[in-house]
Order: sequence, then structure tokens, then C-alpha cells
Amino acid sequence: MRKHDYFKLGAFIVVGTCMLVAVVIILGAGRYFQTTFIVESYFNESVNGLEVGSPVKLRGVAIGRVAAINFVNNKYQEANDTDARYVLVECDINPDLFQDQDYEEFRSSLNKEVTTGLRVRPTSLGLTGQLFLNFVYVDPESNPPLSIDWTPDVAYVPSVPSTLGRIEGAVTTISQTLSGIKQGDITSIVEDVKSIVDTIDNFMRAEGGKEAGNRMLSILKETNTLIARVNELMADPELERLIPEVVGAVAGVNKIVNGAADDVIAAAAEANKAMASFKKTADSLNKTLTDPRMKKAMAEIAPALENVARASGDLAAAVGKVHALANRLNSVVAGEESNIHAILEDARQVMQNLKELSGDAKRYPSGVFFGQPPEKAGSGTP
Repeated sequence: MRKHDYFKLGAFIVVGTCMLVAVVIILGAGRYFQTTFIVESYFNESVNGLEVGSPVKLRGVAIGRVAAINFVNNKYQEANDTDARYVLVECDINPDLFQDQDYEEFRSSLNKEVTTGLRVRPTSLGLTGQLFLNFVYVDPESNPPLSIDWTPDVAYVPSVPSTLGRIEGAVTTISQTLSGIKQGDITSIVEDVKSIVDTIDNFMRAEGGKEAGNRMLSILKETNTLIARVNELMADPELERLIPEVVGAVAGVNKIVNGAADDVIAAAAEANKAMASFKKTADSLNKTLTDPRMKKAMAEIAPALENVARASGDLAAAVGKVHALANRLNSVVAGEESNIHAILEDARQVMQNLKELSGDAKRYPSGVFFGQPPEKAGSGTP
């Protein structure tokens, strides 16, 4: 090979290497010029398997990467005054996935999502043991954020334990529970279970146990028949038509109940007031009845009531006698009606005669005592 060929080969290798290095630097440096949203979270467990560059996903969509892993104490001095030994993980989030929001708008919307249950959970990436951060929505009440005494400098998303961490926690709890159980307790439990089993066995061998077993078999047969009947009813096509109607009826009833909710509440309030008034009245009545003066008055009223009852009995007897007398008089009057009528007629005649006599006495008072008045003079006498 000639000398200038070696030179060309060496120049090609050098130029190619330089171009390869330049491409690598350009591709790697592009990340340093890329704008990202920084989000941090704190973990109170091991993050073994999570590395810088691990993906960050939201419902399976890659939205960023892990930018840094550190301890909270190295960033926030307030953490040194507490017992918190959290692991700090910072993430770079791709802003292109959040439309035209700036960082402050992104941070504000992220805080709202956190209140609705947004959390970050370390998740295993297959069987390799590698982890990635998965943004998930959980129940915010059962998954409260970790206790912190500082204000995060950047957007913050609370964390929840990983699946492996929850399994470890459950195993730890079970282990603590089992360790709390003494050997004597286990022996006692086993003996109790054995005693119960022996009791059941003796009962089943006795006459009553056989009868109970036959009864249970009978119940099982009836249950089997009932289930078969239910299956037959469920297979009826008519039931498919009835179910929507029943659902509609239930919806109507629900609508009526919801519409009458205000009236029911008002009625309940009135009933509550009435019950309160009734209770107040009952308390007052109880207080009055338990008053010694009331007891004394009741004791005095009792003899008076007995006298009134006795007088009422006497009065009823007197009324009975008066009623009997009236009946007797009525019968007497009815029997002597003709005589009474004649007596009244005679009395009327007597009264008429007295009236005429009184009239004569007024006109001729002397005639009443001396007979006819004297004749007038010159009327034929000498």
C-alpha cells in the first residue's frame, strides 16, 4: 500500500470518529436546551430500581423522565428539624403535552388535580426490577400526603406506596400480629377448636344430631328446589319485559320521593318540634304529679270522690223512686180521667155560679141577704 493511502485511511477514521462524537454530543446536549416543567415528590420507602432517566407516565403515556434523586434534607433545611427522612425525586415533564400553559398555570392545575387524588407511585417495569414513576388517581382520603413542614419550591405531587411497598407493609403487619400471639394462645385456640369439633361430632352421632342432619338435608333439598324455581323464573322471557318496567317504576318512586324531600324534611322538623313540646309537657306533668302538694291534694280528693260516688248512687235511687211515683200518678190519672173530667166540669159550673152570685151581689147587695128587692111605690099598691 502506498503512503498516501495510509494517510487517507487515517483521515477517514479521524473524521468519522469526530462526526460520531459530534452527533452524540448534539443529541445529548439537546436535552439541556429543552424547556421542561419540574415536578418533585417525596417517598418514605426504598426507591431501589428507580434511576435518573427512568420514565414518568400518566395512565401509560410517557410524559417525562426522572431528573434527580436525592434526600429531602439536602434541599430543605426545615427537614433537618423533623424526623422525616424522605427520598426526593425530581421529574422533568414535557410541556408540549399541556398545550399552551406556562409553568405557573401548570402548577396551579396540578394542585387542583392533587386535591382530586392525583398521586405518584413507583411501579415495577416488568421482571427486571427497574422502576418508573406512574401518575395515578386514588382516593385522596385514604391516601393522604406525607407530613411535611416546608413549602416545595416547585410543583409537588404526593406519593403513595408502591405495590411492593404495600405488600411489604401487609407482610410486616401480619408478622407483627403473629408475633403478638403467644404460643400458649395458639395452643388454647387449637384446644378450643378441637373441643368444638368433638362437640359437633358427638352431637351429630346422637339421636338429635341425626334428626338435625336429616333436617339439614331436607332444607338443602328445599333450597335446591327453590333455586331451580328461581332459575326457571329468571329464564322466563316475560321477566325481561318486567324488569325495565320495574326499573321505571322504581325511578318514578325515586323521583316522587326526591320531589317530596322538602316536604318530608319540613314534616320531620315539625314532628321534631311537636316531640320537643310533648316532652316538655310530659316533664311538666311529671313534675306536677311528683309534687308533694299534688299528692296531698290527690289524697284529699279521693274521699271526696267516694262521697260524690255515694251521693250519685243515692241520687240515682231517688230518681228511680220519683220515676216510679210519676208512673203511678200517671196510671192513677189515666184510670180516673172520667171522674176528674166530671169534677172539673162541676168545678167549672160552681165557678160560673159564683161568678153570677158575685155579679148579683154587686148589683143588689141586700138581695143577697134579704131576698127579692122591694117593689117601686105607685106601681098599683095603696
